Amino acid sequence: MTRHSFGGDWTRVKLDTLEKYLDIYTTAMKNQKFNFHYVDAFAGTGQRDGEDDPTHSLIKEIETLKGSATRALECKKPFDHYHFNDTNPHHVKALRELAAQHPDKKVNVTQEDANVFVQHFCHDMRPMDRAIVFLDPYSSELEWSTLKAIRNTEKVDLWLLFPISTLLRITPRNGPRDEWGSAIERMLGTSDWRELYEEQPLTMDLFGEHREEVRRQDYKKVVDFVTTHLRRLFPFVDDPFHLDQRGRLLFLLYFCVSNPSPAALALARKLSAAIRKSQK
Repeated sequence: MTRHSFGGDWTRVKLDTLEKYLDIYTTAMKNQKFNFHYVDAFAGTGQRDGEDDPTHSLIKEIETLKGSATRALECKKPFDHYHFNDTNPHHVKALRELAAQHPDKKVNVTQEDANVFVQHFCHDMRPMDRAIVFLDPYSSELEWSTLKAIRNTEKVDLWLLFPISTLLRITPRNGPRDEWGSAIERMLGTSDWRELYEEQPLTMDLFGEHREEVRRQDYKKVVDFVTTHLRRLFPFVDDPFHLDQRGRLLFLLYFCVSNPSPAALALARKLSAAIRKSQK
């Protein structure tokens, strides 16, 4: 089995939250006549292998967590179709081995750019299709155009792991970097991110000359910016789960719904409330 080591305690929270949602969603929709799809664009290997912890004197026993693909396949009420994608050929091989362990399930495994994969899937959806899409990018690979494609289906519930630590890194406090502008705009689909910077009062340098400076607002303002921007795109976006490690914010986990109908939005609020209640 190909090893796939990543994450920390936040990974467990992410996977447990997704698993609870899948169980609640499939139960709520069990009497509906739709064709249900589970889509995982950064599927990895289907499991997460823990790593030795250098902060302990004793070597930590390797911990294996069931990954998102495995948890979806083991959902009590199965989906009609499963779509797993990853660009890493070793991960793809492991996903095919995982699919072979579930011969009763319809599993499609691909090796494509995640943005191409998701946009093709959305384009090919039929009227009776409904999908759960899980986007768990490794860094800044996900493009805003992919989120727009999901929104335009009006048939997808999305779980999005947004790499807020990456965005904070490429929007440094002491001023924007032009070389990162295009990457930021691919992530956010707008140049409005520059509004996160504020002009500072003029200061005088050692030579008595005035200097103009800009500073990025604090991380909470950046989080609010991302959340507001998503809410302009999707009819429903729940408050994000903050996933951190040792006090450092790494990711924001969002639940977004593309269907604008009152019934779909009511169900989204109900599912969100149930998930948060289960975590108390």
